[in-house]
Amino acid sequence: MELPNKYFKDFPIEYKKIKKKSVSGYSDTLVGKRNLNGFLVNKKVHRETRSRYLNEDLQSLIDLEEKDTMVISAPVGNGKSYAIIQTIKRFYDAKDQEYLIVVATPFVSLVEQYVNDIHHKGDIPADQIFNYGDLGRTNSQYINKKVHVVTANTLLGNPGEDSYKNSNIKRIYLNDLIADCEKRGRKVVFIYDEVHDTIPNFKEEYIFNLWKWKNVIHKNFVISATFTEASFVVIEYLAELTDKQINIVEFPRLINEENQSKLFLHYSSAYQFTSTTPEIVSVIHDLLNRNKEIDILCYSKTLSKAIINDKNIGKQLKQRFSEINDCTSENINNVRPKNEKPTNRFDNSKCNIGTNFKSGVSIEKDNHAFVVILPPRSTQNKFKNYYGIFSSGITSIIQALARQRKVGEIHIVLPRPNEFVYESLKPVMSDEQILVFSEFYEKVKNYASEKDPDKVHYIPLSYQESLVRNFYFHDLKSYVDKGIQFVSETERDELARLQYPPYKNFKLSESENYLASAFNFFGGDLSAYVTYCAISNQFVNCTLHGYSYKSTLWFEEGKTYKQLYRVFSQYFGKRYASNIFTYSNFHRGYLIIREKLFKEFDLRFKSSNSEEYEGISSYSNSHFEQQLLYFIAYYYYGKPYDTNLEDVTYSRGQYFIDCIVAAKNISLEGILDSEFKQRVQAYQDLEYFRNKLCSNFGRQERRNDQYNYLPVKPFPNFIETSEISRFNRVIYYLTKVDSFVSNNIFNFSRRFGDSFEKNRLVFYKILLQDFFEYESRPTKPRLIIYGEKQSVLPNIRALDIPETSQGINVIQQPDYTEGLLNDEFREVLDQYGTMEAYTKMLVELVLADNDDED
Repeated sequence: MELPNKYFKDFPIEYKKIKKKSVSGYSDTLVGKRNLNGFLVNKKVHRETRSRYLNEDLQSLIDLEEKDTMVISAPVGNGKSYAIIQTIKRFYDAKDQEYLIVVATPFVSLVEQYVNDIHHKGDIPADQIFNYGDLGRTNSQYINKKVHVVTANTLLGNPGEDSYKNSNIKRIYLNDLIADCEKRGRKVVFIYDEVHDTIPNFKEEYIFNLWKWKNVIHKNFVISATFTEASFVVIEYLAELTDKQINIVEFPRLINEENQSKLFLHYSSAYQFTSTTPEIVSVIHDLLNRNKEIDILCYSKTLSKAIINDKNIGKQLKQRFSEINDCTSENINNVRPKNEKPTNRFDNSKCNIGTNFKSGVSIEKDNHAFVVILPPRSTQNKFKNYYGIFSSGITSIIQALARQRKVGEIHIVLPRPNEFVYESLKPVMSDEQILVFSEFYEKVKNYASEKDPDKVHYIPLSYQESLVRNFYFHDLKSYVDKGIQFVSETERDELARLQYPPYKNFKLSESENYLASAFNFFGGDLSAYVTYCAISNQFVNCTLHGYSYKSTLWFEEGKTYKQLYRVFSQYFGKRYASNIFTYSNFHRGYLIIREKLFKEFDLRFKSSNSEEYEGISSYSNSHFEQQLLYFIAYYYYGKPYDTNLEDVTYSRGQYFIDCIVAAKNISLEGILDSEFKQRVQAYQDLEYFRNKLCSNFGRQERRNDQYNYLPVKPFPNFIETSEISRFNRVIYYLTKVDSFVSNNIFNFSRRFGDSFEKNRLVFYKILLQDFFEYESRPTKPRLIIYGEKQSVLPNIRALDIPETSQGINVIQQPDYTEGLLNDEFREVLDQYGTMEAYTKMLVELVLADNDDED
């Protein structure tokens, strides 16, 4: 299996750069000067490092005595945590000044890890380190301790969603520290690790809690591998407390192949992910068979619990590891009203399954496989995603994969991505690379998305600020400018404040959600982003080593309809059916589902007279195709096609009647689509010849035996000279063009040849078989007709052909339905079309921004 990433060796890794102008509009023209908002910004980029780990390079840049906010951008897995601990050690050992060092982590689960690492790796006495989690649990004193480890929400006074204020014991604790530092002249150093995960704590009303430290704060360290637009507002907030002095240190994203894990992508067509999803089961079984150490990070708590409690893979994991560590969150935003000690933390000595080790945790196991299960297609929504722990978009993906610290395997189970606009890659890829990218992507994409306007465009990370800014000013604020003006001109002194949120407040609170929901590449389609990164070698700590993209589906004659029902439930789902059939006509819905089945799965079929399963290719198996057509009709039309899950016989005659009904009232005039016109004309011609037989019924009038009849052989004027072209036209269409008939799904084409007389006879017999009923007698009556004695079919009756179509319709153009629902959907299509054009315009707008500041 050739892997596409070999064509992307040395392809640059794209990451969110922190430009000086990201901070309050700082400009290069202000070198050595403060900008209009008083910020003084310096930046150092380490294009070449002396070590794979950043500590040695970083320490030389840290001036303990300088009051500033130091922003450190470094790739995952390059020793940030070690560098933080060594920095803590330097401040701890300082002789001329006593420092209080406060480490603020985004999660409770990281507090104890930091406490242990600071003690063991930093060689700082345990009695000089305070774990804020001991508040209210022990009598441990905290005032004289030099190092404190807290959560960011505690430091900023965020009470969480279930309370109006943080606990009194935490308030007293923080006030005591501030008072002690002011009294003794201790300077305070704050270290904000993984700042991207602390953003929700930096709400306007919480920032005042940091300003209480104004008299004693000396330095901020702001550290992350995945800075976001919201992070830049946080940096400004923090820098205000250090005299607006900012020093940025940026380390390059370089790949060391010796330290990369093997990445495997397992694409699933399942609409929802459960503990029985084949790709999930297959991956876990394989890892168990190879005796791997296993940890599983799931997008949702529900799926995590389902895997743990599963009677198949869950039971096997428990048998292998004795105990499964349930790492699902216990509460919302770390709120523990009764101050219980947190549990369910990641444990390197156990098999962990859950949701709460996406960030901050280091998995350091030998012979290890890390399984990451991304959100399935059922969680996607046009206006809001339900991605669980991955809702924040692409930063969550990078952070999750970075948990694997030792060389091992990373297996990602992910849905098939939406259609990609390959032209959008031209600014960053060569023609050869785009071709390789598209060839791989075409294999793994979701085929139901080809006509979906919600396609994936590559957009550089450097464009995010412009996208957010334009959305705020052009789509939000400008819409209410008149209202803002009226308010500003109105006296409201005694009323509640009415002020439209400033841009940076919006950027802080909403920019990441907006980018992740409005743009597929930034998180709307996580699978597309992962696929792009895997192909183009964007992950620092892992590289693509394998992939799977087709599950095998098994069908048996006599059980096909029932098995299609099971497959549809597992891989498509009710909401998928609703999305398809609410806004699509039958023909379009049928083609979407059919293409998805044949392109995304390996189909196997066992006939009733065989013991072996054989592969099904498109239109190769008449029984399967008939059941599929009828089954999709059930999902579209409902009860008339309910077979109680039994296989049905959908005959050639019924197919012809359905097609005739669909075509009969369509006017050929004005049809521009030649294929559609040919299809309609063929079935109107077929009805013409069927009606000609009806008009040539003979009548037997014997006293005891009266009946209508047709001769067994064609009557002389069955096809007149003037009708030969029409006859040839319908025969050509049915034998060469019609997907079902030409592929002998209904046993038709093979009966025709090159002889007009033979074809005339065959066609006559087919008309009799498919459109008429007659009495079957041991011996056919013989009558003198057209001057000779011939056998006839007695008591013949034409089968009814309804005036309007209420059934299977593969004649109509595969398109969206008409009517009110369709109008609503078309508004959505128009909006997303506008979004694409809008995105394209913005991309062109910022093309001049070459990101070459540094």
